[in-house]
Amino acid sequence: MFITLTSEDLTRVRFEASPLWETVTSLRALQQGTPLHRPWIEEAKKRLADAAEPKAREHLRVLTTLVPAKGPIPDALTPTPLRQDSFSETLKAFATIPAELWLRDLGYLDHSGLPDYSRRIIDEFRADIDAAVPRITAALEWYWATAVEPYWPRLRSVLLADIDSRLEELAHHGIQEVFKTLHPSVRPTPDGLEIMRGCEATDLPEPGRGLILVPNAFVWPNTLVLNTAPFIPTITYAPRGVGRLWEKGRDTKESPVSRLLGRTRAQILAQLDVPMTTTQLACALDLAAGTVSSHLKILAESGLTEPVRAGREVFYQRGRVGEELLARV
Repeated sequence: MFITLTSEDLTRVRFEASPLWETVTSLRALQQGTPLHRPWIEEAKKRLADAAEPKAREHLRVLTTLVPAKGPIPDALTPTPLRQDSFSETLKAFATIPAELWLRDLGYLDHSGLPDYSRRIIDEFRADIDAAVPRITAALEWYWATAVEPYWPRLRSVLLADIDSRLEELAHHGIQEVFKTLHPSVRPTPDGLEIMRGCEATDLPEPGRGLILVPNAFVWPNTLVLNTAPFIPTITYAPRGVGRLWEKGRDTKESPVSRLLGRTRAQILAQLDVPMTTTQLACALDLAAGTVSSHLKILAESGLTEPVRAGREVFYQRGRVGEELLARV
């Protein structure tokens, strides 16, 4: 697959963290049992099984029909990410997606060897797409609230830290270097990007609208590409640090680090396997936010942690010195 990029497109490249794209790709990870996400998969399966929602079974059938374990994912399910969009705001975009796009995507699914219940659902959706969209929306809202939203703060912190890292790379080395490090299947060419996958879009987006790069934890180890009109070309890739996403904080209570820094500061440092805000750290460690803030200030001044700003929020991550110190635990 090729994405053609004009000089104007290159000036309009931006990064976004998308809760909808994360939700959609998590459905595939859940079905495939992706080893990297096993801790989340085990908890998510229990949450889904214990859900009191009477339509839970039908919701899951709708979602696994649209996002099977293998095969294409409808472009209509992953519209162009908005700037700093919330999950509910993203779902509103469904109402603007042309019916013919939904019908085209359903036609692709109809040829991918789905089970009987999936064929029934596809037939129902194709017969009345206006009634289908609210069913899809309701299923996604339930699944998001049950299986993804409880983990969104942790997911989002990893995505934002990756964006911060990529922007720094962009400032120092330029956009071509950013492209080279996105994913092994993404290769810069003189005219744009080549993505090593066996499908080509037929209705390409208009040139000059830019490119959106979306770090996505659940897409690992693959990538997901949106390259069809009326959307803006979009590429997902696994964020840096995704391998530590579900790691538990290390026990530092009786360690030399604890004796050096004090127990509370050592706990804070150990908790930062992924970047976190002061509030998130306070909740995770059952400490007052003011206490955490005071300790973070000292840790940052010592080079053990580093602040990462995302809009009005400030996340903290371990600095190189902090990583080296904890490696001795």
